[in-house]
Amino acid sequence: MGPGPGRARGRVLPDRAVSGEPQAGPGRIPVLLAANAPAAVKRAGRIADGVIPIASSAEELRGIVSTLHDAAREAGRDPGDLMVVNQVPWPTPVTREPIGEGRPFLGGSPRQIAEDLAAARESGVTQVYLAGGQGLGLDVGLQAADVDQWLGLLGEVIEAADRLGVLAP
Repeated sequence: MGPGPGRARGRVLPDRAVSGEPQAGPGRIPVLLAANAPAAVKRAGRIADGVIPIASSAEELRGIVSTLHDAAREAGRDPGDLMVVNQVPWPTPVTREPIGEGRPFLGGSPRQIAEDLAAARESGVTQVYLAGGQGLGLDVGLQAADVDQWLGLLGEVIEAADRLGVLAP
């Protein structure tokens, strides 16, 4: 699928509207900085089109977004123009059953991940990046035997997030 809206239909995911993201603006490719340290996040706010943090909690994400937006304002930029694409560290478990104590941020059952996606969105995150095949075939991470099962679980994450209103524009 190319950039922009389209439709996806397959054995695992139902027919649904999808969009290829992120998309470059006309004639311009956005430059995002991978950053977690405050100085690097401030730099991104001053000079980049956004930031790609690897945050381990919604609270950490809120701090990163706040720092990014403050730096953008200080540089005379509109914070609303910046992207925040949180990368989920590999391997983060995507499981059918909920995980109890010690559950990582953006890991666990589809419902748990959807709730974390809602918290990420509330913190100002524009996108979340899940590494492809996360934990597939390993004793850690995703508990699925093959790609179809993995895609099925991710489909359940998308459905749970949609039910919570996380995917609404």
